[in-house]
Amino acid sequence: MLTSATGISTNSPRRPIGGFTLIEILVVLLIIGILVAGASLSLGVLGRDSALQKESDRLSALMDYLQDQAALQNREYGLRCFVGGYEFLVYDARASQWQKVQGDDTLRTRRLPTGVTMRVSIEGREIILPREQAKNDELAPQVMLFSSGELNLFELMLQREATGEAIRFEPAKDSDRITVTALSTTPA
Repeated sequence: MLTSATGISTNSPRRPIGGFTLIEILVVLLIIGILVAGASLSLGVLGRDSALQKESDRLSALMDYLQDQAALQNREYGLRCFVGGYEFLVYDARASQWQKVQGDDTLRTRRLPTGVTMRVSIEGREIILPREQAKNDELAPQVMLFSSGELNLFELMLQREATGEAIRFEPAKDSDRITVTALSTTPA
């Protein structure tokens, strides 16, 4: 083996040192990060229940809309909850009875998403929800939306059975509006 005056061997060719550059490592980490973020969003790992939130937003918007309509039309409206869903009613003063709202597709009978249940309490007492089908003379709302803007004392809960995540609707203490509160799940 020949060595130069500087002490470096001249016979063997220099071998490239194996490894990855910093840019290659950063690109791989970026790709892994994007894949993990996409998977967690698509699987709902971040803890948000989009179906429950969507139904809550819908119910809140419909109740706000009906409160405004009750005041504008000077009519009494109500929300009838039943096992698996809800519907909106209007009081017909001429017939002296509650009837389903007709002619407005936004106020049609709604079914709850799979795995979501509803509980209703009136004046602090939980009520047993009726079946969906009811005769016209048996229709009665649990939640009243009066034309004066007032509300009866109620508490409505939408709850995801599997996780226990819940959203509560109740009259606001300082106004004639409905307060919507997301309740956090606490392990038992």
